[in-house]
Amino acid sequence: MSHLPIPLSVVYAGLAGTVLSLLVATATNKWSPRVFFLLTLRLAIGWHFAFEGLHKIHSISTGPTETNRPFSSEPYFKVAPGPLGEKMRKEFSDPGHEIATKVKASEDIAPAEFKKLSVEDQAAKCPAAVVKLIDAVQKEPEKEKKKADEIEAKETAEAPNDEAKSRAKAKADAARAAAAKKAEMFESEAGKTLFRAAKATYARWVYGVDARECKVKSISGEVPLTGPQRIEHLEWVRRLAKSAEARETDGLGNGYGIDSKRVAEFRMDALTAETELARDANAFIAELKKDLNGGSAVEEPTELSNGQWLDRYTMWFIFLVGVCLMAGLFTRLACVLAAGFLVMTYLAHPAFPWYPLPPNTEGNPVFINKNVIEALALLALACYPTGRWLGLDALVLRPFCKYKGEAPVA
Repeated sequence: MSHLPIPLSVVYAGLAGTVLSLLVATATNKWSPRVFFLLTLRLAIGWHFAFEGLHKIHSISTGPTETNRPFSSEPYFKVAPGPLGEKMRKEFSDPGHEIATKVKASEDIAPAEFKKLSVEDQAAKCPAAVVKLIDAVQKEPEKEKKKADEIEAKETAEAPNDEAKSRAKAKADAARAAAAKKAEMFESEAGKTLFRAAKATYARWVYGVDARECKVKSISGEVPLTGPQRIEHLEWVRRLAKSAEARETDGLGNGYGIDSKRVAEFRMDALTAETELARDANAFIAELKKDLNGGSAVEEPTELSNGQWLDRYTMWFIFLVGVCLMAGLFTRLACVLAAGFLVMTYLAHPAFPWYPLPPNTEGNPVFINKNVIEALALLALACYPTGRWLGLDALVLRPFCKYKGEAPVA
């Protein structure tokens, strides 16, 4: 339990208390085997959910270290072939949209013809999404002024004497002066020329005039490729993946997993190629923005994606559902919610014979996997008042219904 902020002695004490409570509840219900095994099943699933959620919460709060990897469901959904797989991938990032708006040319112009255009005309052909990002560099001087004001206010408040306050003001004045000089340069004709040149440079890559070094699987070193060549390579990898999937669909069962593994590798290659192309395009834009900003990297806003927010909601949901199952609080509702979560997980990676096996899958499931079995167990538990046999439901639901106990099984 070194991966959780809970002493092992506390875990042992909780386990012992759970077992004791289970025995007392069974005795109260006349040693009914049905009560014992249903409660045991509920507590086991609740224990699993609670500690799984707690581990995810702890990994996020600790952050990335040498021994800790923060929880993220993105790798799971990255290769998910099910109905929810593609939707969930887009919640984290949408490289397909990035490629369509930043890499694909809006007009059909041959590289040789595009090369003959003037810098102004080439800049005008730069993708609109990229133009917006490059033009945003003009707002950097205003951000630098605001940052200088904030630093001055903070250092002035913490200054022990007038001399320290003067140093803080002088430092802020210098930063504001530099920002004003940069803003003046951006508005000058020379600055406008630099921005046009940056847009034209990116447009030449998009329209196949200039190449950039990139990594390609199975080729050592870096390969110079233009934007259209990168897209052509991506389409080729996608065709390989679709062809492999079509061949596997004709069979039934995963066998020894050789075909499924090969299909999963093709699909992963396609997703990786797509992700890398979007990443390289953004890296190119970042380089151009850095050059325009006088060699200083432009800070991008660090906002959590929808998928990252869903990860946070999910880990707390798993933990709270597990706690409710353990405590017997709103037990039937918790069972239904947990079963629904498992169904959604199944829809991301269905155990269909024509789909590759999910990562870390044990055995060779065909249609039915552990998520289905656990969901059915939870729905079965929802049919019984286990929260009143052992749990807070006995107190919460007492004003609404009367329970006489469980009759022994003959």
